[in-house]
Amino acid sequence: MVDDRRQNRLDFGDAHSAAEQGLKVVTAQFKEVEPFSWNLFDGFERMRVLTYSASAPMIVKMLDRHPFELFECIFGYEGGLRKVAEIVAFQQFLVNQVRDCALQLNDDRQRVIFERIQADKARFYVVKDNIAHAKLYLLEANDGGRRRVIVGSANLSERAFGGKQPETLVAFDNDSRAWEHYSREYDAVKETASDRIDVPLDRREAEISFTDTPVMQDPGPTVFQIPTEEELTLPQVVHKVEELAVPVDRVVTPQISRENGRYVIKPSVKAEIKKMRWQKNQLQNEESRTTSLTIHQESRHVSLRGVHVPLEIDNDGLRKSSEAIVEYYNNYEQGFVGDVHRLQRDYFTFMSWLYISPFICDLRTRAVVDGGNIFHYPLFAIIYGKANCGKTSLVDTLIASMFGHPSTVQKDSFTRRTLRGLQQNYKRFPVVFDDITRRRFTDHGLDIVKDESLPPVKEHPCFVISMNAEPQSFPDEVVKRCLMIYTNTSIPTHKHSLADRLHTSVEDIRNRLTTDLYRHYLAAVMDKLDSTMEPRDILTLSSEIICEILDEHLRGRLPGWCQPVSWNQYADRRYERPARRLAALLAPENYRKKIAEGEQGWTLQTDTVVVWEKADAFGRTSIKGEIPDFLYDDTSSVGDTFVLWRKQTEEFLGTQIVRPGIRWPWAR
Repeated sequence: MVDDRRQNRLDFGDAHSAAEQGLKVVTAQFKEVEPFSWNLFDGFERMRVLTYSASAPMIVKMLDRHPFELFECIFGYEGGLRKVAEIVAFQQFLVNQVRDCALQLNDDRQRVIFERIQADKARFYVVKDNIAHAKLYLLEANDGGRRRVIVGSANLSERAFGGKQPETLVAFDNDSRAWEHYSREYDAVKETASDRIDVPLDRREAEISFTDTPVMQDPGPTVFQIPTEEELTLPQVVHKVEELAVPVDRVVTPQISRENGRYVIKPSVKAEIKKMRWQKNQLQNEESRTTSLTIHQESRHVSLRGVHVPLEIDNDGLRKSSEAIVEYYNNYEQGFVGDVHRLQRDYFTFMSWLYISPFICDLRTRAVVDGGNIFHYPLFAIIYGKANCGKTSLVDTLIASMFGHPSTVQKDSFTRRTLRGLQQNYKRFPVVFDDITRRRFTDHGLDIVKDESLPPVKEHPCFVISMNAEPQSFPDEVVKRCLMIYTNTSIPTHKHSLADRLHTSVEDIRNRLTTDLYRHYLAAVMDKLDSTMEPRDILTLSSEIICEILDEHLRGRLPGWCQPVSWNQYADRRYERPARRLAALLAPENYRKKIAEGEQGWTLQTDTVVVWEKADAFGRTSIKGEIPDFLYDDTSSVGDTFVLWRKQTEEFLGTQIVRPGIRWPWAR
């Protein structure tokens, strides 16, 4: 009976019946185990792979490492493909990723791989259905005399084959029954559940739109059997596919018909979608355009949304952009009320951080490996202050100077899940949120700000958050992890003509901006960031480059705000606001003030300062949360009463604390 079962499992008949066999059991015999070696793939001219991880980087490395005369790979999907839109989105993602990974190689290696693709010696397929999550490698010599089947838990990925996670592979050498069984399984997936994909090879070609995917390009009908239940994991690829599926779902799903429990996209529907709603390589709906920035420092390759960004510049465009940026900052002197020079310097500090932000992911990774201080490479910048202080305009203008147009994510998307997805999908492109409330930031942003672990992707973005001021400031755990820019300098609300004039000026400035300034900056910063990525003061490095570029075209006429700024200069000032508030609280008139009523006051002990505040209607105190942690005696602070170390507090305030009416040093 056992032999009959084995024979039945091999007797699939055709590809369709093989694909419908479901869970299978292969009876094998253990012989030996040995560490993995790349020699496992040597000596074969043909290789076929079924891998259920979107591991395009590893595929490209395999092609670069082994001179296979024929390499064929079917890409599967780690999550459950629950919608037609997700199937189309996954195909879109995979085609673009294979192409992008190939473009990262140097010219000679890239040429060899592209020649293989063009000569039909490297073929790629992508799933279009929910099929088994097998991992399968079929290797064969040209003469057919040597064959190897490899199965197991390891996807063809850098993580699995790099020894970073426990995996097991099982190899069958010259086993005819194993070869027949697994070849049929591979062919079943290839023939019934996958589409051939063509990889665009033009370096300057944009990422393909979903209308260029195999499903949408197939002239015949495409039928899907969507399962009713799925288990779903949420690794990086699933986040990306879900992001891509949103616009596809909006356009495609209403056009799909359902017949006998299956979903069908008819040829006429495909043609109508492509003709009426979309254009090739240029999506009509801006919301559907994936936003990503990739930088490969070794090859100096930069791509925005999959389009190669040349670092060569137009000198006239660079001059106009330099003049426009300086004019923009000088506009703050045309009617803003408050410490205008401080505002300009703080906003220049933010510009220095924002311009270098695409490289912060690399610097943080190096800091983690070397035990450096990652707080010197903040992933978040928070700009907050009064209304009408120009926060939104500043961010939009600087992003436009970098990428050609402003880019802001809708504030309703500021949720834990979306923030993680954006972190994994935007690569190095800064994620900007405008007008986020304190409540939303606390509920959804605090966890990711405090998370000091590295994201699961090498390239990840920085975040910019602008907020209006509130009575409470930010806790120290946020301040030390973010670039904090606070201002109370603004345009008077009653001066409508001034606001209109400045708005017109800003629009004119943006019209004159080109990306030449930032592309020149990118080339300069990559020249100074060597391959070892040694610890750097990112503000000094960035601000010096900006000043040098601007000075080239202003010829020594740099304004006072445009001077290099160091991290220590910024760090020394970020606690100015809580320091001023704490100094006011410790004023002599508040010494032991209204202890019975429980209002704010203070008193001295030998080595400590005891401070109390009356909580507001929401149970909050106005200053306790924003005082740096190193000032606290945590063992003695209870409720609204907190205890500060006297020596550290005096150093923080830059003054000595004494009881009223008694002069230092005689009083204790």
